[in-house]
Amino acid sequence: MDRKRKEIVEELMRRRRLAALLFWRPDELVMMLGYMPLWGVSVLLYPAQGEAVLFVPELEPEDILPADVQVRKYPWGVLDGKDPWEVLFQAIKDHLHQRGLGDGAVSFTPNIGGSAPCRMSGEQPPLPADLPERLGRVSDAGWTDSGGELLRLYEQKTPTDIAALEKTHRVAARAVEVFYREVDKGHPEAFLAALVETAVQEAIGQPGISFAKAWPMVQSGRNSVDAGRFNRSTHKVIKNGELVLLEMGVCVEGYWADITRTAVAGETTDLHRRMYDAVIGAQRAAYELIRPGIAMREVDKVARDYIGDCGFGGYFPHALGHQTGFRYHDPGETLSPFSTGVLREGMVVTVEPGIYGEALGGGLRIEDNLLITAEGYRILSDSHRELKG
Repeated sequence: MDRKRKEIVEELMRRRRLAALLFWRPDELVMMLGYMPLWGVSVLLYPAQGEAVLFVPELEPEDILPADVQVRKYPWGVLDGKDPWEVLFQAIKDHLHQRGLGDGAVSFTPNIGGSAPCRMSGEQPPLPADLPERLGRVSDAGWTDSGGELLRLYEQKTPTDIAALEKTHRVAARAVEVFYREVDKGHPEAFLAALVETAVQEAIGQPGISFAKAWPMVQSGRNSVDAGRFNRSTHKVIKNGELVLLEMGVCVEGYWADITRTAVAGETTDLHRRMYDAVIGAQRAAYELIRPGIAMREVDKVARDYIGDCGFGGYFPHALGHQTGFRYHDPGETLSPFSTGVLREGMVVTVEPGIYGEALGGGLRIEDNLLITAEGYRILSDSHRELKG
């Protein structure tokens, strides 16, 4: 468990006078333990006194369990007539009482939705609808609100997190290379997306990588106009002279990158280059402002104004960026005209200006991920971003 996050969490418990914190969402378990669950039904009990305990279902693979925390298994998939959830809740309750914490309040994130997927991401974990209520009853004092402080944990990436995110971005960079290599070969959009996904999956088995998955979506020509509203791949064949946009979420061991690149299949036009220069210029203008303490809306404004000054002011319909790292989109304030947040050291944010329009013949977006440092920022996604490979 990362020492810096341990200090933050324990200070939170002291301030809120909590007996324990419970972490059960897959992204929270990655945050606390670097552990991405397979089934998505593991719970970490982090008590105010004594060691933390990770409760996992019996069917959880042994090779993905973290080595630096006490692990307790509860029945799962056993046809003995018992409700595995009640067995789990009772075990947590017993541990609290054994520590003399049974009459103290616990806190956890109560929202069932909005979490990152578990490893078996094709299927939603079989969570009971009343999970928050039942989980809250493990303590005699019940659940207490943490005042949003648990969600603010997402904003602070520790050195351990940063090293893991660097690994994710190295894998993502390989996928970007495949995109540029194959973009002008006349593939259907979905086929190109599949090639990009393959480049990410091929990282499995490399040192420290047992899970790597991408969600690449490719839009070309007229389809790329819609990339300011949604992203999806279709059967459309990519044609010479078209803008081709790749929106890609990449998850490696539970840590996320969110990257967009735009290329041209075949020859570029003067309009393509003007659009590209406006987007890259807006991104660089935002970078000049980025440092701790700067209002997020000001970063959005400088990029938005730059695009407007280039003559594309009516073609940038979305926010400049959001937080990322533990999810495709982390909770917290965004880089938008309506944000009330400020940048803080340890955040990871996307900067993704874009231009889209029927009159332009397509859409163009470049998205990079920045770590906010004490001095300013560091680009994590520093891979190829030109119009041509």
